Amino acid sequence: MNKVEYEKYKIISFTDAGRELAERLLILLVTGGKAKWAEGAFSGNAEDDLQGKSAAVMPVESLDVFVKENFDTGKVLVFIGAAGIAVRAIAPYIKDKTKDPTVIVIDEKGRNVIPILSGHIGGGVKQARLMAMLLGAKPVLTTATDVENEFAVDVYAKANDLVISDMKAAKEFTARLLEEKKGYYFVDEGAEAFVGSGIGYENVVRVEDIGDLYSDDANPEKKAALPERGRKNFFVISYRDDDALSALGLKGDFLKLIPKCIAVGMGCKKGTDGEALYSFCLDKLKEARIDARAVDALASASIKKDEEGLKYVADKLDAYFVTFEADDLMAMPGDFEASEFALEVTGCDNICERAVVALGAEEVLVHKTKGTGMTFAAGVMRPNKKGSLTVVGIGPGAYEDMTVRAQKALLESDVIAGYTVYCDLVRPYYKDKEYISTPMMGEEKRVELALLTAAKGKAVSLICSGDAGVYGMAGLAFLLGQKFLDVDIRVIPGVTAALSGAALLGAPLIHDFCLISMSDRLTPLELIEKRLRCAAMADMSVVIYNPESKGRKGYLKHACEILLETLPEDRVCGIANNIGRDGESCSVMTLAELKDADADMFSTVFIGNSTTANIGGKMVTQRGYKSER
Repeated sequence: MNKVEYEKYKIISFTDAGRELAERLLILLVTGGKAKWAEGAFSGNAEDDLQGKSAAVMPVESLDVFVKENFDTGKVLVFIGAAGIAVRAIAPYIKDKTKDPTVIVIDEKGRNVIPILSGHIGGGVKQARLMAMLLGAKPVLTTATDVENEFAVDVYAKANDLVISDMKAAKEFTARLLEEKKGYYFVDEGAEAFVGSGIGYENVVRVEDIGDLYSDDANPEKKAALPERGRKNFFVISYRDDDALSALGLKGDFLKLIPKCIAVGMGCKKGTDGEALYSFCLDKLKEARIDARAVDALASASIKKDEEGLKYVADKLDAYFVTFEADDLMAMPGDFEASEFALEVTGCDNICERAVVALGAEEVLVHKTKGTGMTFAAGVMRPNKKGSLTVVGIGPGAYEDMTVRAQKALLESDVIAGYTVYCDLVRPYYKDKEYISTPMMGEEKRVELALLTAAKGKAVSLICSGDAGVYGMAGLAFLLGQKFLDVDIRVIPGVTAALSGAALLGAPLIHDFCLISMSDRLTPLELIEKRLRCAAMADMSVVIYNPESKGRKGYLKHACEILLETLPEDRVCGIANNIGRDGESCSVMTLAELKDADADMFSTVFIGNSTTANIGGKMVTQRGYKSER
């Protein structure tokens, strides 16, 4: 037995073939698929990407010890071998789906990737899809929502840092969703910032009125009289406790997704008992009708950094504990109830409330409240996750023509934005994503919406057909992105139509060539005409994008007439239609025939140079080799 490790990934293998696959998988995970595997070795900067981290193959003396040492929340255990080995090895250590690590099994040929534990909350399904994509394997998914391509509430909760109030209620919601094919959700006041523009599934509908969760009938008496099973299948997103939601009209038990957004500030006398502090904290949260599970951070002054009682409270609340210097607390803006005694002893006149503001709370929900030797305050922190915009070229249209990097970017994104047609192309493969789509000629609005969404902390992929930098959205994204300094922008290349169309037609672009778009929506027609004449005089192969559209009839004929001023009628040309999509076709013809050919926005036109020949129905341009003379 051997293992390779990198950060959260712990991969064990049992044969020589398995060991080689483990090494290959590890490097692909580290490099994001950029490294190339050939003849038992990697090319590229794989070693640089590892940055000295543990990546060497190491022997494993005991499978049980390997599992025991690595069976922690957040880790990804990968078994290269039989599923039975993995099942028997992990069985003694399984606790529950909220705490177990991801466990994945891959056969030693690298053909099937199977998540067998913590598929949703632990991210096993997502990791399996990623590994399958990197290896060119098949992800074998058995979870019902993935098989049925349905919304998974636990995946949604994890992706948005929401706590599931009751796993049993989550299972019941999923069961009803699979049975009824319909679900609903309500976003409570104050929780809007923690959800996106939508769930991403048309059959999971947001309602604005709690009454709509119980009946389609507007009569409130009938709603109240409905039996438990008679209500709609729904969940609620809120940081408030059940008493507060019941006061709004929610009845009985219900599933709640709780944003981890509450900042608590506390001060206390030295040595205050942790249980007393915890009880005081819970009482104040209950008085404010705040769900304790929403607490994300507990803060105090740096003089309290070793206070065991405060650490105990943070641990009980599953929150992180942080302290601030007194000077930093005093610099916080706002009106605070001041204590001269606290100022003299700690250097800060109001530790608890100032600490809440220091944590980034935009709204203080509970101002300074005193107990016996302790103080409390609480507020709401808005999401501070830095957003990103990835401009992705998805290639000509077929999923198989998308690059691994493009597939990975879409898999890891929260939101996919694009032209309506392009969104429809990728939606079947990424059904769990939110979508922002605009029609043709809505490019600026589309990019702005994508940037605005990214500015809210979302990972957004802005998709373009072909390559994002060739008549795509990459330039506009950087231009408009100047107003969104907190959004990271990157571009992932794709296969542009010049390349995919050339592959259909043969080899028309072996020598120098240029790309010209016939669309005069953004470029004056006079400039397009000038470029056509210059390309013809330079004897370059020419690729024409956007040759015609419903509103631009006769443009291809006009282009051919300009080219015929310089080029002969028998110049070899070609058209590729609907590349990578239904109805894909191509044909080779002369320039004279091209002038009367049919074309549209989904056509790409090729004009050869003086060496281009029609060889067996294929366009072939010479490079200048001796054998071509």
